[in-house]
Parts: sequence; structure tokens; C-alpha cells
Amino acid sequence: MKIFISYSHKDKKYADLLTRSLMEAGHEVFMDTLKIKAGDNIVEKIDKGIEEADALVVLISQSALNSKWIMHEVSAMAMQDFSNNISKIIPIKIDQSPMPSYLMNYQYLDFSEGPKFAIEKLISSLSSGEKSNVFESALDSKESNTEYYSKELAKILTSGRLTLVCGAGVSVGAGVPTWNRLLFQLLSSMMKKISKDHSIPFNKVAVTDFQENYAPSSLIVGKYLKNNLGKDFIREIRSALYVDNPITCDVIDAIIELSRPQRAVKPLDSIITFNFDSLLEENLKQENVPYKAIHKEGMTHGHNELPIYHVHGYLPKKGAIPRDTEIVFSEDAYHSQFIEPFSWSNLIQLNKLNENTCLFIGLSLTDPNLRRLLDVAHRKKSNTSPGHYIIKKSPSANEKVDGVARILEEQDAKNLGLNLIWVDDYNEIPTFLKSIASSAT
Repeated sequence: MKIFISYSHKDKKYADLLTRSLMEAGHEVFMDTLKIKAGDNIVEKIDKGIEEADALVVLISQSALNSKWIMHEVSAMAMQDFSNNISKIIPIKIDQSPMPSYLMNYQYLDFSEGPKFAIEKLISSLSSGEKSNVFESALDSKESNTEYYSKELAKILTSGRLTLVCGAGVSVGAGVPTWNRLLFQLLSSMMKKISKDHSIPFNKVAVTDFQENYAPSSLIVGKYLKNNLGKDFIREIRSALYVDNPITCDVIDAIIELSRPQRAVKPLDSIITFNFDSLLEENLKQENVPYKAIHKEGMTHGHNELPIYHVHGYLPKKGAIPRDTEIVFSEDAYHSQFIEPFSWSNLIQLNKLNENTCLFIGLSLTDPNLRRLLDVAHRKKSNTSPGHYIIKKSPSANEKVDGVARILEEQDAKNLGLNLIWVDDYNEIPTFLKSIASSAT
């Protein structure tokens, strides 16, 4: 039987032991050090090895998970399995690192019982041709992965190097309007303003029709709004943000709990938020947690204050709106972020990405400037860096589409230096955040 082994070079002793045992049992083994000669195209040779192999053995370890090349190789194997409707992959865990989520449904062997015992089981199963009957039943990898990431993040929180990065999904549960609903409300205001004589109808049907059939991207719509609402632009946005009097939600409550200083545990380092609202500040104040909202260059925080960086601008619910208030809402504002790489907001994000571990919550990763900053930070880090973390909702299509979607999402996240934490429902996020806080105490 032809067997391809994927492994990190830091795990070479395990790969060599496995190779010797398989070859002694009469199997043909392909490893990058065995059949790749000088002048060979490495990618083509490995892809050919994967395609021709009868079984694909993957050694899962922290070193493997931190290797861009190995994760690319493993995801390519999984994609081939899904596309060909076969199951050739045999994961072998050699430490307690989490299994990539797209391998969750594969049964695996565990070297923690002792490499010799696991290798004997592997050879026995390959000889019988019925590996699924010989391997242990797979554990619920998703659940154990979530628990693993929770403990890792708790260690980082304890060290005082954890930064939360919050997107729109954090505030929506409290009643802050979604992006589309916010645009709808602002478009209504714009139409009323430009049609003072009511010659243009501005009822809900008309606004919806305009939004669906005539409006281009949301950033360009933002530019329309900024141009036509003029001096009322910021005020109208604040009014739309708080129209339903949002207060809090389970995710915000969990963030507040995570932000609360604990004995013998260093506090949360900082929060970066792309939201304009002041819900985090209002709830921190209610819980007597010192904080400082920072939304422009030159602002600083006290030693005991939790800094909350509003990198897209800040519109608190109450109080006068300063004349120099700026928000990133329209196309021109996003262009400014690209043109000014040394703006305070870009520098804050890069600093936290380079110095801390960031946990992304409520973000879709479609913001081009954020992706650029993640890419820049990831390129500067070493190949063995633990990277950052993002919580996302699992795809909910059919099994095959779900599997492919997971692979593509995890490939994208890994390329940006992110470990992807899947949840089946957004309601699981508060529980996960609270588990970090409880594990750190």
C-alpha cells in the first residue's frame, strides 16, 4: 500500500519511526525527504504523492499547526477527500494540540498512549483494509478544540497580553441596528432632506427599492449620505444607532466579565472596537470597571484604565458631539486609512497585533484595511508564532459544502495568522468568553 506522510520537520523523529515501521511491514512510504531529488518541483511531487497514495497519514502537533506549509498540505488533502468522496486521511495526534475542524469527522490515532501501540494499530488496520474498525472512535473534536482554545486564551489573559477586537456582531444583540438597517434609516433621512417638497416619495417601499436596485456598495452609499446629509450626517448616524435604546446583551455582559480585574490575574490589556456606539463604556461604568474611550490621536489612558480604542470613530449616546468628530463610514474615509499607514488607528492596530494576542469577536473579516493590517503583522511574525484567534459561526449547508467551506475559511484565517474557533450558534460566544475568564482565575 502506498502511504503519504505529512509532518512538521520538528516532528521528524516520529515521522522516521512511523516510516521505518510501515516499510518493515511491506508498505511503500512517500516522505518529502525520500523521493524528492535535486531539481524536482517540490509542490508537484508532493501533490502527485498525495494523489497516488492509498492512505494519507497526518501528524498533528503544535509545530504542524503553526506551519503554513503543513496546513496548506493537509487542507489540500481534505479538499481532495471531499471532492472525490473518499476517506484517505489518517490523523495521528502526537501532542494535545487541537485537530483542524475540517478533520473533525475523521477517526484518529493518539501517540499519547505510546507510539509503538498506535503504530501497531495503524499497521493492523492498513493490512486489514478496514481502518475505521480498528481505530478508536473519534472524540468530539470541535468541543475539545473549543476547550483547548479557551485554556490557551486564559493563559494569555493571565499574562496580561490579551486584546479583544470587536465588530458589529458584538452590539447587534443589544439592539444596535445591523449595517443594512442603519443604511436604510439613513437613506430615509437623506431622501426626506433632498425632497423637501415631497416630489420624491420616501416611504419604506421606495427606500427599499432604491437600496436594492440603485445603490452600489455600502461604502459608496455612505459617501452619498455624507455628501447629502452634510452637517447633519454625524447627528443622523448617532440618532439611528440608538433609536431602539440599546443597553446590553449576553456578549457584552461576557466581555464586561472578562474585563473585570481579578486577584493574581493581570487585567485585559485592551479592547479595539470598530463600532461607534458606547455600550461597552456604559456597562463598564455600571460595573465600576475603570476605562478610557480613545478615538483620536493624542488621547491616552491611565495606568488602571482599560483602553477602548474606537478605530472607526466614537459616538456616545449622550452629550454634545464635538465638531472634530470623524467616523469611518464612507468610501473616502476607508481610502484615508489606506493612504495614511501611520495614522493613529492603524498604528494602534498594528501595535496590538504585533505585541499581543488578539481575539476577534463579531467580525466577518471583509474589511480590506483590517485584512491588510493582519497580513502585514503576520508576515513579520515567525512561522512558529501562536497567532491570533477569531470566533465564527459554522457553515450550515449540506455536509459536502460545509466541509469545503470550513477548509476555505480556515485556509483564509491561517493565511492571516488567525486560529479559527467555530461555534454552531452565536449564543455560544458568551459561554466561551466566560470560560476564558473562569479558567484564568
